[in-house]
Amino acid sequence: MMVMRHSLYFVLLWLFSPGLLFDSLRRFFRAPKKTRVLWAQFGRLPAGLPVGGIWLHAVSLGEVRAAAVLVRVMQARFPLLPIVISTTTETGANAARALGVPHFYAPFDFAFAQARVLKKLQPQLIIVMETELWPNWVRAAARQAVPMVVVNARLSDRSFARYQRWGGSLLRETLAGLDMICAQSERDRVRFLALAAGSSLDVRDCGNIKFDLSLPDGPPWGVAHRLVWLAASTHEGEEAQVLAAHQALLQRNPSALLVLAPRHPERAAAIAVEIAERGLIAERVSEGLLAAGDAVRASANVVLLDQTGQLMRYFAGIAVVFMGGSLVPTGGHNPIEPSVFGRAVLSGRAVHNFRDVYAALDAEAALRWVDNDSQLAQAVQTAWDNPAQWQAMGQRALAVVMANRGATERVLQAIGSFLIK
Repeated sequence: MMVMRHSLYFVLLWLFSPGLLFDSLRRFFRAPKKTRVLWAQFGRLPAGLPVGGIWLHAVSLGEVRAAAVLVRVMQARFPLLPIVISTTTETGANAARALGVPHFYAPFDFAFAQARVLKKLQPQLIIVMETELWPNWVRAAARQAVPMVVVNARLSDRSFARYQRWGGSLLRETLAGLDMICAQSERDRVRFLALAAGSSLDVRDCGNIKFDLSLPDGPPWGVAHRLVWLAASTHEGEEAQVLAAHQALLQRNPSALLVLAPRHPERAAAIAVEIAERGLIAERVSEGLLAAGDAVRASANVVLLDQTGQLMRYFAGIAVVFMGGSLVPTGGHNPIEPSVFGRAVLSGRAVHNFRDVYAALDAEAALRWVDNDSQLAQAVQTAWDNPAQWQAMGQRALAVVMANRGATERVLQAIGSFLIK
């Protein structure tokens, strides 16, 4: 069996370098002009980033959302320590900027790029959200004596099996270079300890900080006098099932409205074509500026939410929610976000990325599983026909959230020794 060693990792990294160069250039031209930095992923940073503080890395939109509460609490508790956020994706970058925190794109894992960023930022602590471990980054941090902590860490069945099979000495060395892991659950803690066998790595069960989500400011988005449902964070191959379900619902409820929010808004143009091909009439939030739900035309039967950073308003205002990424093998998306508003969710069964959260909701009868567009349409109709029953399920979902709060405080207690108060 071939296992990963640092020499092999080095070769693979450089073999992929032409593609990484192209990706960095593509991101440069797609970024807003005022935030553009050429070759940002090779260690070049935007001007004016604060130094000597906390470097928090969150790969994409979901990780940034999870980090939001932690960022706010750290800002209040350590006001003299600046925080900078790095992301890998553009949706994550937009979410980080929305938090008002200085942002840069994380460097690719070349040793020279990681060392350059560390030398410029001079952080007191690196916090990595979830499980984004890069060997050269961990090595560079250790060489510059910068502590690195992984927060809200998790290992799915698939990832754990893959790491066990292929991780080898490179994985063990990388884990041994960390200072602490704050896992989401006891199962995750045990798995990290198994992967780090032989090291003195400090792994703690701190809980899932996504349960500490706070309610956003601003009014909820809703439409009076129409039956509305929300399909949130959908993926390619899933919109077709959602739209088929909505067409079935329209046969019984001609004025029904679907709010469709793709996980990647850049796919909105293709989705708009698919909507039109089905004979449905859509309004795009980015074009119609539908700040209030009642601005939707009566003839429209789909609202295409093609902007990031707004989904929480829709969770707040729409009672019936389908969580995407679950009817296709993506792994699901965070059901805590609608649950914090007292929303039960509809979901497919491909939710391995949030298995523990879905299991907790399922145990309290606070969600409904669907396997296809026909079942999805039936579940939405049932929720509309029995609003009191659906609301009671939503209250059970909220109770699950409230019972699992407190992880942020446990994380802060765990990492406090690394920070100057």
